[in-house]
Amino acid sequence: MNRQPSHVVHIGFDRKHERLFRPEHRSTLLLDEASAGALPAGLRDRFAAVGELEVPAEADLGNYDSAFDQIAAHADKFAAEFGAPAAVVGLTEESVLPAARLREHLGLAGMRPDTARLLRDKVGMKEAVRAAGVDTPHFLPVGPDTTAGEAARIAALMPGGVVLKPRSQAAAMGVEVFTDPARFVDRVRDGGLAAGHQVEEFVSGDLCHVDGLVRGGRVLFIGAATYLAPPYDVVTEGGLPLGSVSVDDPALLAAMEELTTRVLDAVGLADGVFHLELFVRPDGRLTFLEVAGRPGGGGIADHIHYAYGVDLAEEALRVCLGEPPRHDGPRTILETGVAASGWLHVLSPTGGDQRVVRVDGADRLPGSVVRSSLARMGDTFTGVGELYRAAGRFTFVGGSTEQVTADARHTWSVYGVTYGLLTA
Repeated sequence: MNRQPSHVVHIGFDRKHERLFRPEHRSTLLLDEASAGALPAGLRDRFAAVGELEVPAEADLGNYDSAFDQIAAHADKFAAEFGAPAAVVGLTEESVLPAARLREHLGLAGMRPDTARLLRDKVGMKEAVRAAGVDTPHFLPVGPDTTAGEAARIAALMPGGVVLKPRSQAAAMGVEVFTDPARFVDRVRDGGLAAGHQVEEFVSGDLCHVDGLVRGGRVLFIGAATYLAPPYDVVTEGGLPLGSVSVDDPALLAAMEELTTRVLDAVGLADGVFHLELFVRPDGRLTFLEVAGRPGGGGIADHIHYAYGVDLAEEALRVCLGEPPRHDGPRTILETGVAASGWLHVLSPTGGDQRVVRVDGADRLPGSVVRSSLARMGDTFTGVGELYRAAGRFTFVGGSTEQVTADARHTWSVYGVTYGLLTA
């Protein structure tokens, strides 16, 4: 039996993970100054010490890794005061890599930096995956040295469209899509490109996500779902539903699992929770997009926990702590007895502070809605903070993917929130 660690270092801390706090541990916390200042006093007091990191104000998932010298210095100070750490916990995208580096610095077991870097760097990731024989989009690293002539050659290689994105961000941060490749050439000619970017071909098809748990190189649980709309479109275009519906086709799920297993092996993720995205092209071919070593964002992990009873956030914590998995049930979502399920978030508007003045459609929800959280008159939304701030959350369980998809789209069409600007 694994001995419970006495001193655990947490890098970053999402409020939704507060339920995972282990009171039997002497926990220390490292996070940026702004997040530290926003911690409720009662939560902050549960940590033996909090180390605040000076990072740029701009949202950047590389901020924590760039502050690794500060992280190491705080951790060494904590070790002198509370004893040598027995584990390092990093459950969010920005904390996975610095957590791996800190484990190496402290001589602890767990995910190593080489794997963590592959899970962040979209170029290195796809190089490793492509070398393993998995289909990927055409991709190339680009940056300040990329000329207009090179951009024209890229455009010719990717006639269906060019996607420009940072190599190490997530959640559509910094992504630009050029459905007309000539506009990408103009972009390079007129403004050039910043360092640390890549381009990849625009892929047509259904964007899906695969989520699960791998221990000792063996997948213990896996689920897959199709997004109702690509998250990039949800963020940039507005007026689109954020959510996904599970895959109920056994052959398709099996093909996704086979691809996922090869990807995990290629990037070296033998123990952890994963969130993978892929395309199902119109001809049925599966094309890998990217993979992360943490629970899926938005409503994904919460939905999997509610619909299938698998808590991927807790499983990720147990991996960090060196504990055995808790899940010992069905290996796939199709073995759980739930035929199909899905989730939908109706997002609140961005911009100025607004107050809810009317809610419509709450009395017209389909019977497959098994859980909901609705806006109420007088609720306020600041338009800042979470990337996906929802004014309505819905969980669906039904008899088929087709039915749940129709019900989710129906809910999207009938549920509406009207806002008024807050006044002083």
